[in-house]
Amino acid sequence: MGAIERAARGVAHAFPGGHPLRVGDLSTPHGGAHSRHRTHRTGRDADLLFFLRDAGGLAAQGDGWLRFGRLGFATLRGRVFRFDEARNWHLVRTLVMDDQARVKWLFCSNELKARLLRYAARYESSPEAVVRATWVLHQPTRGDSHDDHFHLRVGCGTDERSLGCTEQAPHWPWLSDTARKQDARASDAASDLHLVRWLFAEERVDERRDIAGRRFDAAAQPASIVGR
Repeated sequence: MGAIERAARGVAHAFPGGHPLRVGDLSTPHGGAHSRHRTHRTGRDADLLFFLRDAGGLAAQGDGWLRFGRLGFATLRGRVFRFDEARNWHLVRTLVMDDQARVKWLFCSNELKARLLRYAARYESSPEAVVRATWVLHQPTRGDSHDDHFHLRVGCGTDERSLGCTEQAPHWPWLSDTARKQDARASDAASDLHLVRWLFAEERVDERRDIAGRRFDAAAQPASIVGR
């Protein structure tokens, strides 16, 4: 919960006057099977509802879970809502750059991932944040597409591993205390940082805007990841 609280405070500080982050399902109090999910069993999963804007562009709060299409719009009882790229990107970049959080995945639909990375290609100053988000944002290959919320999954901390928490792949290279052989996805993520740094060079701003969105839209998708 600490990572979620830090990220929520970060968004509120960067965009004052908006609605607070809404948190959905966590795990059951004592762990184990969850009535609404195949995951959410070990205290390392959380559902985060998207930040929204209304049709006029003002920060809004929807009633329930709104499904957003590739154009970033959703409707509910005659009201039109827009996916808030600015706030949602700030949430993503704060989570993936929080090394205490050890974020393994942020599940969302491919269409919304593309919108977030296009926004980042234009406005994000940190290439490290972009390359982490490129790999951590992922539409599950099984289960729901996650077009109505983020599903956050974090890894095991050092203390948790000592109590028996089993760390599963991928082992991202930016998780500094991961003393394991990197798998292919993690190695690709490390090499992608060189591409992103090239795109973020000051003299390549135009290429960054045009190329980055296409490159990140085509990011390799890991196989058989369950996110529900």
